[in-house]
Amino acid sequence: MITLEAVESHFPPRTVTVEDRAAELGLTAEQTHMFRRHFGLDRMRYDPSLGLVEQLVLAAERALASTSPAAVRHLVFAHALHGADQLSPDTLRAVARRLGLEHANAFAVTQQNCAVSMSAVDIAGTLLQEEQDPSARALVVVGDKPRTQEAQLIMNTCVVADGTAAALVANDGPGVPVRSFATRTLGQFSDGVLSTPETFRAAAEARPRVLAEVMEEAARSAGCTLDDVQWFVPPSPNLVFWKDAVPDEELRARFFLDNIPRYSHCLAADVLANYATLREEKRLEPDRPVMLVAIGVGMTFSAMVVVPGTEHGAVTR
Repeated sequence: MITLEAVESHFPPRTVTVEDRAAELGLTAEQTHMFRRHFGLDRMRYDPSLGLVEQLVLAAERALASTSPAAVRHLVFAHALHGADQLSPDTLRAVARRLGLEHANAFAVTQQNCAVSMSAVDIAGTLLQEEQDPSARALVVVGDKPRTQEAQLIMNTCVVADGTAAALVANDGPGVPVRSFATRTLGQFSDGVLSTPETFRAAAEARPRVLAEVMEEAARSAGCTLDDVQWFVPPSPNLVFWKDAVPDEELRARFFLDNIPRYSHCLAADVLANYATLREEKRLEPDRPVMLVAIGVGMTFSAMVVVPGTEHGAVTR
């Protein structure tokens, strides 16, 4: 069984308001008001002087705090941005060098946008299972640093902020067990932000149904139901997105959306960072399922069930 030995996040100390970022992005007063009142943004972490490598390393060092770098066999870099914001191969090389992981098998995973972190964890776990060495570990680092206006302001609905995450993965280790992973990509929507208005409408109509199906599949595979899940941990694009994607108010009440006004949208890092927040705030109950869930631009739907215990930071209320 894949287990998570550590899940950590990093946010730069520099805090800005949505009005600050809106001014930097050249938004109108009406757009700024929409982001605060309608989409639920308030403040976020954003530091243009801090590079992506530094942010990834800071999250990774926290995840590796109790582990020797020599145990890490695989370094997986999950990121959302590609195209005009494509990262240099030197990004991963620099991260490996800074962490003392030049010996590790290092590669990147992308093209699933906000859902990519779960696929990276699944890939890392599969590689460890093939090795069958109980001492081996894999490190997943997740994050982006948008350079273009289009990537910093996604479809006029998301203001992208700075934030990274990291997960230390083991095969049958003492960490949080991963009970299931379900994913589905609807290729007809692969154009993503470049889709036609008709395709956007079709995607919006399909989104709640397909998300519900993938969540149900993950719950069944984990031997539980959606009613058993204490928290659903999604990305943080905005409040309206999740109102549309999850019309059931009782179900949506268990979606962890508190980080939207705190940190805004940190692209691929959101899911793991939001899980880390729940643990840090002692809001996880032991031995009750938690479902990581995401819809990536391009219509990749993913859900992963984990079950934290008291030894993993979950607390008894």
